[in-house]
Amino acid sequence: MVTTLPVTPREGIAAPSGFGFRLHSREPLQFARQGGGVEPLEIAVTREPRRRPDIAPLADWRLVGADHEVHGALYQVDRGFEFWTTDAGAYRIDPEHGRIEMPVNPDAIVREQRLWGIPAALCLMHRGDVPLHAAAVEIDGAAVVLAAPRRHGKTTLALAFHRHGYRVLSEDLTCCRPATVPTVLPGPALLRIRHDVYDGLPPPGTHVVASRPDRVYLAIDDDHRGSSAPVPITAVVFLRESPDAIAVTPMTRGAALPDLWSLSFRLATDDGRGRTFRQLARLAGALPIWNLCRPLRLGSLDATVEQIVRMCQS
Repeated sequence: MVTTLPVTPREGIAAPSGFGFRLHSREPLQFARQGGGVEPLEIAVTREPRRRPDIAPLADWRLVGADHEVHGALYQVDRGFEFWTTDAGAYRIDPEHGRIEMPVNPDAIVREQRLWGIPAALCLMHRGDVPLHAAAVEIDGAAVVLAAPRRHGKTTLALAFHRHGYRVLSEDLTCCRPATVPTVLPGPALLRIRHDVYDGLPPPGTHVVASRPDRVYLAIDDDHRGSSAPVPITAVVFLRESPDAIAVTPMTRGAALPDLWSLSFRLATDDGRGRTFRQLARLAGALPIWNLCRPLRLGSLDATVEQIVRMCQS
């Protein structure tokens, strides 16, 4: 049995949204934004346990989670997908009809976190957008994409921007829309902070929703979230580590493409790879792209924020 979700927002109240989708869900979504969604995306809960597909997965990963042995596997089933995780359960994704079915799970936080990952990425890819392993922040009405692999300080830097009064658009998966003016469509209002960089107090504008062995989960307060309407991209910044001073250098399109490719999520098919490459080439040709080398020290965060702001304002 599936719990269906034909929920219509009351007049005058903005609909929940995420990645530019207008969300319909009977289940509470702690990290949704308000307003700005266009394409409908239905979120349902299936009450019946699924049977894992008896086929080879399209891809499998080790996932970040409280358990270091959390795994995920993606299967193509008919015209849709199933995403199986060892901590949250199985998700059924139907991008063509704009529908995701979540599993029953007593841990609503981990279930929603997984929802905003691969399941949402498949839907936004079907729409023609590009998911990148990156954070994004808004500076003077424009988005800066902070791209890097895991453990390169994306979320920590995004939190530093929040502390300086800038809006966080995404903290790990960024939805980029290739266009004449490329845009970011803001994702979940969530910051997952490692314990070694968390000082024990949520910064103003956030509140703690969970503390796990691997991360502290901070939800951004409603009055700091904004909508998920598109924000024009002013630059893509690749985060690099340096033992010394902060340095920013421009990248050519050719030099940036391999890094963009390595940080993109795509289906491992000829069509999927070809489409993603064309989209990334379009992004790289339309945007300034920079290398940012900086020390991975908490004491350098404020100077890093100031450097990026100066770069964008110049």
